[in-house]
Amino acid sequence: METSETPVSNSDSLRRASIDRSVKGPVLFFFTNAAMWLLASTVLGLISSVKIFHPQFLEYDWSWFLNYGRLQPVHMLTLVYGWAMQAGLGVAIWLIARRSLVPLEGGQGSMITAGVFWNIAVTVGVIGTLFGGSTSLQWLEFPVFVWPVLLLSFIIIAWRLTAHYIYAQKKDGYQLVSRYTLVSLFAFPWLFLTANLLLSHFSKSTPLGAFGAGINAWYVSTLILLFFTPIGIAVSYYFVPKITGRPVFSAQLAQFGFWSLIALGGWTGFNKYMAGPLPAWMSAVSGMAWILLLIPAGVLAWNNHMTTLGKHGLIESSPTLRFVFVGSASYIIMAGIGAMLGTFWGGSNMQFTHAEYGFHLLAVYGFFSMSMFGAIYYVVPRLTGCEWLSTRLIRNHFWFSVYGITSLVVCMIVGGLAQGHSANSPDNWNQPFIGSIINARGYLIGRALAWAFILWSNTWFFIHLVLMVLGLGRRTATPTLLVHDSHHDYVPGTIMSATTTEVTSSH
Repeated sequence: METSETPVSNSDSLRRASIDRSVKGPVLFFFTNAAMWLLASTVLGLISSVKIFHPQFLEYDWSWFLNYGRLQPVHMLTLVYGWAMQAGLGVAIWLIARRSLVPLEGGQGSMITAGVFWNIAVTVGVIGTLFGGSTSLQWLEFPVFVWPVLLLSFIIIAWRLTAHYIYAQKKDGYQLVSRYTLVSLFAFPWLFLTANLLLSHFSKSTPLGAFGAGINAWYVSTLILLFFTPIGIAVSYYFVPKITGRPVFSAQLAQFGFWSLIALGGWTGFNKYMAGPLPAWMSAVSGMAWILLLIPAGVLAWNNHMTTLGKHGLIESSPTLRFVFVGSASYIIMAGIGAMLGTFWGGSNMQFTHAEYGFHLLAVYGFFSMSMFGAIYYVVPRLTGCEWLSTRLIRNHFWFSVYGITSLVVCMIVGGLAQGHSANSPDNWNQPFIGSIINARGYLIGRALAWAFILWSNTWFFIHLVLMVLGLGRRTATPTLLVHDSHHDYVPGTIMSATTTEVTSSH
């Protein structure tokens, strides 16, 4: 039936289609390259996990560079800079364009060119790290000549997006999704430049000593909180209202959570060296900041719950909502573990153990990556003009990812607690450290099995995505839903077509 709102809806659909066409090239470029690096990181994660308890694995005369000490940092570098950063940039481009309400006019070529240099720099950095050029700084192991290229490439993309958003004719006022996204774009250059200048440049003339280790820990923690977390939250605040057809439950709470994250995120990291050779107030402030960061995590959880209240059936049918909700739940768990690490008991018992690796994986994979998967499952069909080929592949990707990351985090956190308790026990102070490794063997085997699950999941995700980018998806007007059940409260068109909240809401 024709109504007075039909021309407006058609106009909105045409506008969204025009925006999607304007960002198609750079977004698909970043998504495809990110998925390739994710698959590489997963393979490296599996091999390094086996090497830690079975060092003879893949041991040949020519494979001297395939030892755990080189594979583990490369595994994390490819996960952070290969997969996570590029997936975040792809989502940021799409969100900024959609929330600005106008197509991206020019700049696509410069963003793709910057992305090419980003991938070249990551590739050179990975090879340099494998062959002994590592700086030995966590998440900054790339040879020193790599980081300026990464920084410049990111700035080109961030500047183009920021300029587009500022000069676009916006119809909305306060936009929470856009602000979260822009915070990430501003935060990374600041964090990356500060850490590299202090640790790689200034430290040559003025040795930082133990304080350098604190700066490194600050960079890792703040990168999680001020780059990965804002984009993950932006995805949640965009897609949950969009798919349910409801505005964010409380815009005031959402704004409070935003400013809480911004105010607290930069104070963390130094709690890693609690009771170490650093001023005690540094670790105390960082620990308290982590405890207070439970506030923005709780705000997101409450808003998501209340926004979907009465429509939880959509979580079962919508691939995007399913992944985003797991990501949001992981954010709450991440904040809880971070708060535990901020206490004296948690910090002293989990310092320098496998728990740190589990915490980082929970942040980068459990929270951020699952949120990115949800966004990708929504965005890609709108850019390629076709639907996902197989609901079975999506379900397999979801469940193997959930099983894998859950098993990995549990094994590392529990194994880290056991390792820390053993190391802190007075009975073991005079015992060889190898005993702690032997005691953790069961947890390390569990870590390897978890990466095997994730490898199976990501292999099919990569194949599925490539087929979509090549335009080989299903030619249909109906969205790819995981469950078709009349008892669920799915309203036809809710997922495939935009709701009016995208145009009229202020989030």
